Amino acid sequence: MPSCELCGKETDSVKKAKIEGAVLRVCESCASIGEDLSQKSTRKKKKKRRTPKKRGSDEVLIPKYGEKLKEARESDQLSIKEVANDLNEKESLISKIEKQELKPDKTLAKKLSDKFNITLYTNPEVSDYGAQDRGNQKKATLGDVADID
Repeated sequence: MPSCELCGKETDSVKKAKIEGAVLRVCESCASIGEDLSQKSTRKKKKKRRTPKKRGSDEVLIPKYGEKLKEARESDQLSIKEVANDLNEKESLISKIEKQELKPDKTLAKKLSDKFNITLYTNPEVSDYGAQDRGNQKKATLGDVADID
């Protein structure tokens, strides 16, 4: 005959109950103290799998993106404060991007690109590495672009 795990009394039937955080097999009277789990489904819930976020593309930030942004802002004769207010961003954020202390995420880069009609993210093309020799259509190899000491 099973016994209650709380009071120790032998009983014909035990119930699962959660009492002060512990799940116990208890008698009828002790089950009334806690939350009766015997009526709840004992199946475990499946955890939802997170799907990795798909990246829009393999775009990369252009070299000297800060200079390009600053030149565009100055050619429109706008202050950092005006740009920040227009885009609803902080002045310090725009300033750090211009100094290349911070890389803009794609959302902010799109806002800046649209405002100044410039490109900050672009698709990298390895074949353009040797652009000075357009007559030779040979693609660059890893050895051409990597510095190996």
